[in-house]
Amino acid sequence: MQIKIFGKNLFEVTKNRGGIFIEQANTQAKESKYLPDFSVAQSDMYGQLTAYVSVPEAINSVKATVAPKKEDKKVKLTPKGIHDLALLHDKTFTLNTDPVYVDQQISDFKDKLGLLKAEEYDMARGLTEISSVLMRLENRKKYPEVKDFFEQYPYTTTSKINEVVKENDYLQLGKIAQFLADMPKEAVEAMKNYNKSTDKICGKMAVFYIIADKKDFQKTEKRRDPILLAQSPFGHFWQILGAWDKEMLLLENL
Repeated sequence: MQIKIFGKNLFEVTKNRGGIFIEQANTQAKESKYLPDFSVAQSDMYGQLTAYVSVPEAINSVKATVAPKKEDKKVKLTPKGIHDLALLHDKTFTLNTDPVYVDQQISDFKDKLGLLKAEEYDMARGLTEISSVLMRLENRKKYPEVKDFFEQYPYTTTSKINEVVKENDYLQLGKIAQFLADMPKEAVEAMKNYNKSTDKICGKMAVFYIIADKKDFQKTEKRRDPILLAQSPFGHFWQILGAWDKEMLLLENL
């Protein structure tokens, strides 16, 4: 006996685990009040969700094959400087919200659940990854409802972030928790509004990161220039919420 999933005869009933895994993935995603953090378990499978080719990255990859020239003395940019120069911005990025495309992606990722085998695959990681993708694709169907809000923030990608951090090795991408008490009011307002719009489409809170000087992750004095990032609720990419050039609030001065 066979059953149909998404209009296809995919698996024998005795071998069909896709439905079970879909239920597990959905349960896992619903249990948390936050969106799944895709930085915890990043996978190459998400490349197709962005559906773009970054021309600057392609050019850089060609340059990398050329013998390096004598290195000039490099100007040390602050995180705010990097933000203002739009070095993180991916201007080639486009969010594909075509209903046919989104439905096909959801179908494809659900199909992948049926291919998971506990003895060959890290099941926990696999379910986390796929539940994260499925939730964000479902959210993408509601994009028109919140389009005006989300389109005010530029996009970036994990590869772009890695490129900038590698180029400026005094910087670090990290979670925001230890910085939250010190963040300026403007950053807090941006996070509150981003959370509000994320909650509107999926009932979840957003996941935030910052890029800051490495030394600022080691101490609590004179932190400057955080770049605030949010993981998009529509795919495995990021939005840049802002950067600030003043020192963050010192709690001892309250």
